[in-house]
Amino acid sequence: MNKIFNITNGDYLAEKLKQTTISGEIIICREALVAGPIQAETINKLWDIRSGFISKNYFGEKEDYYHKVVSEFEKIKNIPENSEVNLWFEDDLFCQVNMWFCLTLVPKWRNIKIYRVFPKNSSENKWEGFSDSNDVDLQEAWKSKILFHQKDIDLGCDLWKAFQNNDRNKLKQLSRHESDCFHFLRELIRVYQNVNPETFVRDLMHNGTMNFNAVFEKFRNELGIFGFGDLQVKQFYDKILGEK
Repeated sequence: MNKIFNITNGDYLAEKLKQTTISGEIIICREALVAGPIQAETINKLWDIRSGFISKNYFGEKEDYYHKVVSEFEKIKNIPENSEVNLWFEDDLFCQVNMWFCLTLVPKWRNIKIYRVFPKNSSENKWEGFSDSNDVDLQEAWKSKILFHQKDIDLGCDLWKAFQNNDRNKLKQLSRHESDCFHFLRELIRVYQNVNPETFVRDLMHNGTMNFNAVFEKFRNELGIFGFGDLQVKQFYDKILGEK
């Protein structure tokens, strides 16, 4: 029987999947590649750069990064022949950048079928993702998964390469590609290239919104497309406080 792997963006969704009858081994993407340095010539250099950034900005030892983060990415690289891989990622920029990277790690020569599992659509906030999904929602999402064809895999890998190299022209060009595996791609790239999230936070604070919870709530309400959590927004907040 072919093995099934479910790759999730973070531990929260992984824990929710464990409570369902959805089969397969869970691999957790514990990164935030949308923030901080990512330019590196080799994968080992990337681990070194990221471990330094994470330990400095989110506290902890570099060894913890290898134990908790790199070890999960190594599982992706070691997925065996004829497996099925389900990518449980949301549509915001945070999740998409992580997904693009994960696509580059899946062995392309092992006849592995890759599927995208989308969160349920919400008319109120399309960036909420899986956060309010119950067991039934997750089952329905899994049943509605979309197969990555080679052109979709290539697109994801090219998006990561362009993002890693900060090649904005290439990103804009790639965002015009049509793919059932990527939703809101044009909108994501347009906002990424034209909206500075740190400036948004600075403007809020300069206009009198100084409580972090209030800043974070406004950020999530107006710039949910970035998918930033409190840790990312807190970095902007602390930096701007330090400027005063």
